[in-house]
Amino acid sequence: MKNVFRLFATAAALCSAATMAADPGISDKEIKLGAVLPLQGGFAAGATQFRDGVDAYFKWTNEQGGIHGRKIAWNAENDSYNPQQSVAAVKKLVDRDGVFAIVGTLGTANTLAMLPFLKQRGVPLLGPLGSHPLINEPTDRNIFPISPTGPQQGTSLVQYAHESLHAKRIAVFYQDDQMGKELLSGVKQYAAAHKLEIVGEASYVPSDVDVSAQALALRQSNPDAVVMAVIPKQGTLFLVAAQKLGWKSNFLALQVMGDPVTLQLGGDAVNRLYTNLYAGVETMTTPEIQQAKTVLAKYAPGTAPGYWSFIGMSGAKLFVEAAKGAGKDLTRESLIASLERMGTHASGLIPPVSYQPGKHAGPGTFGYAQWQDGKLVVLKGWQDK
Repeated sequence: MKNVFRLFATAAALCSAATMAADPGISDKEIKLGAVLPLQGGFAAGATQFRDGVDAYFKWTNEQGGIHGRKIAWNAENDSYNPQQSVAAVKKLVDRDGVFAIVGTLGTANTLAMLPFLKQRGVPLLGPLGSHPLINEPTDRNIFPISPTGPQQGTSLVQYAHESLHAKRIAVFYQDDQMGKELLSGVKQYAAAHKLEIVGEASYVPSDVDVSAQALALRQSNPDAVVMAVIPKQGTLFLVAAQKLGWKSNFLALQVMGDPVTLQLGGDAVNRLYTNLYAGVETMTTPEIQQAKTVLAKYAPGTAPGYWSFIGMSGAKLFVEAAKGAGKDLTRESLIASLERMGTHASGLIPPVSYQPGKHAGPGTFGYAQWQDGKLVVLKGWQDK
């Protein structure tokens, strides 16, 4: 009889060990994570700072003792903002490197390309930065977004132009891809609902190095405000072209144009530019932003606090809090369950997100800021009424 009990005990122990070892990337001492970022190409400047924000927070977490005794090992692969390269990179991380989860992707088309593979393998994706609803209002249970949808972003900008700047004639300068067109759709929906006139549209592609023709065309449409669905390189080229034309209007853009990188690229041409806010700003004095600046100063001293580093760090912070909540027996399923128990979650680095069974949503509230004399001044926080 004793032998029977021993057999059961041995079988139970083996079963328990097999369960605990079922998910890759987890050992007694380590949690192995990955990311796929466009570290080369037009997004490289921002992606590098995004990477540094994630990396700094994980190093700080390890110094505090890690998560239930485990240290985090995080590695970012480059995809050059190329969807085919993105798929190859995420397959390498999951199949060859054996990561437990992906924490951090940047870009819409490239992130969308990875989603089917991650869903098929049941790999959690935390902190994707993109504009498509499949990323920010996902139907896949393994995705936990940190940014608003493109239509929400477009709406936020034109709404500010309408309500705060009293603009009625709107022009739009946008990137001719999924990201730009999603924002354009939000602008058009709001304009139609509030009887605003879209008086001009002009687009570019990310390889363009001169957008002066688009600036001239939109100036001739005589708008009250120009909504810019852009990335920093072409956004600053447009503002510099407008400055050379002597064109002064109300220019509004996404928060990517509120990062110090934009000031480095555009100089004083960025002054008076309005941006929406869905991530922290260096000048915020909240405890969470002050802690983020301290972490960056210690582990990434060459990286400026700002949009890219804060929003990257928000994904890392999300993982750490969820993994702690999952307990010592960390599995992909327990991580997802921990995230879905969060409900409305406020990290202080981005506006609150909402995760619950059947609904994962990125931030839905915005603040606003303006470049004034080389500084990004917060006009309205995302928590302000």
